[in-house]
Amino acid sequence: MILVTGASGFLGRHLIRRLISVGEPVRCVGRPGSPRIEWLRSQGVEVAVTPLWDPEGVRLACRGARRIIHLAAPIREVRDAVVDRFHRQGTACLVEGALAARVDRLLMVSPLGSGTSSGLPFLRGCGAAEECVRESGLPFVALQSSLMFGKGDRLIGGLIRLLRQTGLLVVPGTGKSMLQPIWVGDVASCLLRALDDDELLDRTIAIGGPQHLTYEEIADQVGKMMNLPLVKVHLSRRATGWVARVLEALGRNPFPGYRHLELLDAGTITAPDAVKRIFGFQPMPVIEGVAYQMAPPNEVSGVRLPSRAERGSRSRGRR
Repeated sequence: MILVTGASGFLGRHLIRRLISVGEPVRCVGRPGSPRIEWLRSQGVEVAVTPLWDPEGVRLACRGARRIIHLAAPIREVRDAVVDRFHRQGTACLVEGALAARVDRLLMVSPLGSGTSSGLPFLRGCGAAEECVRESGLPFVALQSSLMFGKGDRLIGGLIRLLRQTGLLVVPGTGKSMLQPIWVGDVASCLLRALDDDELLDRTIAIGGPQHLTYEEIADQVGKMMNLPLVKVHLSRRATGWVARVLEALGRNPFPGYRHLELLDAGTITAPDAVKRIFGFQPMPVIEGVAYQMAPPNEVSGVRLPSRAERGSRSRGRR
């Protein structure tokens, strides 16, 4: 049994489908009152409904689990104190539950740049969560990932939706910070490998896509591929954050989560060959992902784009 937190989030949804496709029994931790609990149940997975900071609820959720994948993160929360409590208290409860259940391995995903000395509250909280796991004595793998793109994302998908609806290309902040977008399916492939590869144990591993790009370069590429008459608008991160909060309440926010907007200013990059060197496959370039997301719905409906890791393994099997 694999226990997954944050299973209804962007990475979680992609990962759950992959775990189910390879026949892994899955239990997910769902927040009480979350509208996505029914979606999780519809996927045929077990759901433990409990706040992540409830020690008894989390202990029960961990019972019988062999592995834990910790993805939960408060990316839309605007209050620093709540973000800090979530990371520290929630991760501490999860570690206690994992130790009681004698879990074999705990995997977690944080943004690149996470650390207790970071000047950004979100990265600082993620760093505290990582530190809690490292000090627990549990076998662990901590992936620090650059911003992800893929079906249902707000990094590229949000740009596409806003351009189609308004013709506006909105760039939060200066747009000059360096990013290294990685396809969500490639992150899922890294996690699946880390579930069983002992060589990756007790390591913090930075991963990103094969290109270093600024947000503005990504936005310009999307606009060029859509061939739309557009107006480019630069908004300060603070202004973008306020707009995002209003639109979030209306269910129409095209921008990344409030805390992810911080990362657009900070920049999140690592070595371009990190995934290939450590996991043995070349991650998808951004332009390929943009082309896939822009394809007509009838051309991609029901089709899951395979990761380079999956495509590579099939090719090797035919030789």
